[in-house]
Amino acid sequence: MRRMSLLVAATTFAAGCGGGGPLDGDGGGDPDAAIDPTAEVFDPDTIDTYELTLSPASIAALAADPRTYVRGDLRVGTYALTNIGVRLKGEYNFRPLDRKAAFKLKFDEFVGGQTFHGLKRLTLNNSLEDTSWVAERLTYHCFRAADLPAPRAASAWITVNGEPYGLYVALETEDKRFLARWFTDDSGNLYEEGMEDLLPGNEASFDLETNEAANDRSDLTALFAAIATAGDATFLADLAATLDGPEFLRFCAYEAAVSQWDGYCQTRFGPNNFRLYHDPSTGHFHFIPWGMDMSWKPYEATPLDPYDARTVLFRGCLDSASCRDAYAVEVRAAADHLESLNLPALVDAWGDQVRPLVAADPRKEVDLDRFEETLAEVRARAVARPAELRAAQP
Repeated sequence: MRRMSLLVAATTFAAGCGGGGPLDGDGGGDPDAAIDPTAEVFDPDTIDTYELTLSPASIAALAADPRTYVRGDLRVGTYALTNIGVRLKGEYNFRPLDRKAAFKLKFDEFVGGQTFHGLKRLTLNNSLEDTSWVAERLTYHCFRAADLPAPRAASAWITVNGEPYGLYVALETEDKRFLARWFTDDSGNLYEEGMEDLLPGNEASFDLETNEAANDRSDLTALFAAIATAGDATFLADLAATLDGPEFLRFCAYEAAVSQWDGYCQTRFGPNNFRLYHDPSTGHFHFIPWGMDMSWKPYEATPLDPYDARTVLFRGCLDSASCRDAYAVEVRAAADHLESLNLPALVDAWGDQVRPLVAADPRKEVDLDRFEETLAEVRARAVARPAELRAAQP
């Protein structure tokens, strides 16, 4: 795979991880990257060039329906694939193809069994909501390092038909191959949130991303019913059959730790930016982060309060003394863990890595001053966040 020539290959970020040495990009919780053929795609030390080629017919089809996969070709150095699926993505950050579009790639859409380094899918985010170009990567790094299922991510340079589109984040798509890396059984239902809470009657608002033909949402119905009937004194015990409670508390603590104000536990507007996976081997639901580009950049002047609950499941936990106490333990552990990761040094290293590419990006929507301001803001939050977490009162 070709690396950007203006960067130093195999740069090590020893200062950015607790034990020294180069980062593996997968945090402490990922399966062994040494036996994973997909690991090269998400090498944090290098930036790959993704050269997409789209025919006039494919460009016309994307203009008519941006969400439909069209045929395209991909070259990454000497690695070439033909007839992959390409579509546009995004909500607030959606841009058409004549601007800085974000992409979803599906390598086996038109050629059965075709993969890219073992991946069936890949997401290319345009970073329009992360003008530091490092915060999204930093967030997923923290979740993975905390043994929480989360995608891998790396910076990437994108061209379309030879035209530079600029600096992106290459993000592991949360699909069955992702599930197989984290769970014993990958055959369960994976849901994308629909900006609705976990309440009876909201099952249809969640987008089922696996087992679509069966469309059996009885697992969601059971989870929502358990949440609705859980008692204050027995909250976690009442959910034990349907939810991995300790992992959920850690998920909430890390949403707080990375200042994610647009997620599930720490939301300011409503449930957003998460997936739910039901593992058939245990019967438990698991939260998976997604859309982490707003992390580390506070929405409000005051630091995000890790005990400000605005969703039904998290609010139910904080209303239960035993659950609240267990969550407070996770918050304090997250504060210690952030410090062990030495995130400010990692922000510095990744900032230095992307800076020349931000300057070269012809489709960025902010100037270099804004990049530097946001990068400094992310670094300042990484410095301050452990103490803020410890100072917060349950």
